[in-house]
Amino acid sequence: MPEFLSELSLKVVPGLILPIYDALFSGSVRFFWLYFLTGLVMAAIWHRRQKQTDPFYARLLDVQIWTSPSARNDYFVLLINSVFRILLLSALLSHLNVIASWTTEFLRFVGVRGTQTGTNSLLAGLALTLTLFIARDATRFYMHYMMHKIPALWEFHKVHHSAEVLNFFTAERFHPVEVLISSTLMVTVTALVNGIFIALFGDHLTPLTVAGANAFWVLGNVFFGGILRHSPYPISFGPVLERWFISPAMHHIHHSDKPEHFDRNMGGTLTIWDRMAGTHLIAAGQKVEGFGIGEETPAFRSLSEIYFRPFISLYQRLRNPDQLASKGH
Repeated sequence: MPEFLSELSLKVVPGLILPIYDALFSGSVRFFWLYFLTGLVMAAIWHRRQKQTDPFYARLLDVQIWTSPSARNDYFVLLINSVFRILLLSALLSHLNVIASWTTEFLRFVGVRGTQTGTNSLLAGLALTLTLFIARDATRFYMHYMMHKIPALWEFHKVHHSAEVLNFFTAERFHPVEVLISSTLMVTVTALVNGIFIALFGDHLTPLTVAGANAFWVLGNVFFGGILRHSPYPISFGPVLERWFISPAMHHIHHSDKPEHFDRNMGGTLTIWDRMAGTHLIAAGQKVEGFGIGEETPAFRSLSEIYFRPFISLYQRLRNPDQLASKGH
């Protein structure tokens, strides 16, 4: 037992400091320092163009936003999920190469062969980067869509939508069950794409990355305000750009507690998936007055409710088939 506790502590401590490491060095998280910097520049420009009467820093330093009970829950969930990722998801990621290898071997078994070198290798690497970005963006959308449409999954996704204020860390407010499901799917899709490209172009290919993240993902967060989606800044890009890219204002609509805004704008970076699914809604003409999941929002104001209520609700749904078929959002 002492040995088990010792091994556990060796993983818990790194998990608790993981958010700091991610903020400094990992472009794969929304709160990476570069996204903070570019997001604040974008917010300052928006604030000036909107001719806001209050100073820019007033909203940025609003105590009611950053110290609210909802925000405090966001911070605790971030820490708990970071430990969860260290404890369980590291093992999941270790299977990425295995799935990629199986995919490559299967394709070679059915006759797919090919290798590229030199300039073509660079082009193939760029193609791999773009393909991974599109595949992961599509996967992110359809996973999100299923979280809203399948009642059993919605019970866990409610945790994210129960946030009553949006801050930079609300982006990580997810129940561990959702984290496990979405991460498993993402790892699988990433491995399959890698396996296909290895079969076609050889195993020397690597995607283009910035701070360990897909270069196109980084560009999307920098130029389209990824960090501002969960923030006090409802920035709209206008109808033309919002036909193709999710803006912070569009994601605010997604979190809105108005019934007419439910299940809208579920995309990650691109809007094409929302347009295909009929869930696309530009920000023009829309007004968001509050965030949450309606009358059930107060039920998620404690950490115990955040982590255990989804299991209790799911159990109640399973006991009542009619309730299992219904969805609240």
